[in-house]
Amino acid sequence: MAQGYLTRFAKIDAIFAINDPQAIGTDLAARQQNRSGIVITAVDGAPDIEAALKDPASPQIQASSSQDPFFMARRAVQIGVGLLNGQKPASTVELLPSKLVTRDNIADYKGWTSNRSQ
Repeated sequence: MAQGYLTRFAKIDAIFAINDPQAIGTDLAARQQNRSGIVITAVDGAPDIEAALKDPASPQIQASSSQDPFFMARRAVQIGVGLLNGQKPASTVELLPSKLVTRDNIADYKGWTSNRSQ
């Protein structure tokens, strides 16, 4: 999809991809077309984007808004156990914290594959 946009539009400043794999694909498409100066961001905080944010050969990939699948699963189980025990959740929607992972803070990011003691 990004390849089509890159072909169609001569000037693109930034692309927000729906997830990390699409951001990586967007970066590849841009490199194949010798396009530079595009800020590419996404959402997930997955291992592949961690590698891309550390890779000097992928400078256009700038950030990903992380999701924590371990915390998400833990919270879902907590809510599920509460439902089984007759406890209704306080809200039908619960927003979970996320962190913007960038080239500047990637070294401090505890990603999906980090050791979890909880």
